[in-house]
Amino acid sequence: MRPAFDARLLPDTCSPRPGHERFSASIKWMQDSVWFRTLGEEELSLLGESDPLPQAAEVVIVGAGMIGLATAYYLSVKGISNICVLDRGTAAGEASGANAGGLWFGQASPEMGPLVPLAHASSRLYDKLAASPGFNFDLRRTGLLELLYSEADWQHAYSLVRSVRQAGFLAEEIERGQLHRLEPALGIRPAGAVFYPDEAQINPVKLGAALVRHLRNREVKFCLDAEVLRLEPRVATSGGDVDAGTTVIASGSWTPLVTRVLGYTPPIKPMRGQLLATEPRPPLVHHTVLGRDFYHWQLAEGYMAGGGTVEDVGFERGVNPADLARIRSEMDELFPALRGLPTACAWSGFRPCCEDLKPVIGKVPGQERVYVAAGHYKKGIMLAPVTGKILADLITKGKTDLPIEALDPARFGQERP
Repeated sequence: MRPAFDARLLPDTCSPRPGHERFSASIKWMQDSVWFRTLGEEELSLLGESDPLPQAAEVVIVGAGMIGLATAYYLSVKGISNICVLDRGTAAGEASGANAGGLWFGQASPEMGPLVPLAHASSRLYDKLAASPGFNFDLRRTGLLELLYSEADWQHAYSLVRSVRQAGFLAEEIERGQLHRLEPALGIRPAGAVFYPDEAQINPVKLGAALVRHLRNREVKFCLDAEVLRLEPRVATSGGDVDAGTTVIASGSWTPLVTRVLGYTPPIKPMRGQLLATEPRPPLVHHTVLGRDFYHWQLAEGYMAGGGTVEDVGFERGVNPADLARIRSEMDELFPALRGLPTACAWSGFRPCCEDLKPVIGKVPGQERVYVAAGHYKKGIMLAPVTGKILADLITKGKTDLPIEALDPARFGQERP
């Protein structure tokens, strides 16, 4: 029997990956999420190595998370290579390395509203990236099963499936017997499930490493461990100043702290989410499974992961033993074969939640050469490629063909600097 949960058995959320102690200085900001345990030394080094700060850059991107990396990538596709990416930590070191890696476009579509066209575009961009040489980030369209537990769940499922299909995604109701054929290891007998066959999982830090590698080959500079102190007229950092032709702020939950010097403070706050992963084991779970409270999935390397708490605790780092016990309890109930398998790591990350649940993408109000992209909340990893493409379009063409009117940063007004 698995021993009672004890938080003291879990690594600190910011400790380096065991066996990679020599990288401890350069990866001090990395989460100890399960994703980093799947990386080799070369990939870890890519995420943590820093370049000297240049005197000037055509575009300076503040934030080396997935949205900042995607913006740099699509700018490079358009021929811009004089790019400097700044971060106070490492590439993919915060929310981009702490999320579930879920491309759950269909399952999330009923709450997306004006983001639905962007979701379709982002899904296509992910497929295109995965087909590109050098971009192996474990994109697997395993599908997602949202379990139903009661007759009331079934009634909701009918309208849910209609809504998902109207949004242009795939969904269907699954009876109890068919459910167990899809997931033989399931240890409970729910009433059924909603099946989203096209949902996918990725390894976000493998994608981050692939993007950094690609961009370094195109002379993009990554200046890490550099905190931004001022934005205008030059971008001033703790490591020196750089002249920026255009500046992009993609700092996740920290964005209002960066933009406030411009008199712009979007209502974005951090919402902490906690996850855990077991030690690796042979293949057991074939889909992402959404239980009563949490998501559960198995990585290509065999780790079984689960979680997805939502906590309004500010920038309080760490993991809560009681919450982790709930995640592990549901995981073991759903998949009894996991009982007794030790928990390998637990971690948390800060989702940037905008008060109207829509991101801000576009020019900072009152600024001609400063753009912002933040506030994606639970959809940051899903919408990162399309967000990067939108910013590249705006910077190089002054417009985008995608509908972003509802995401205008000016919708919240402006303050005095």
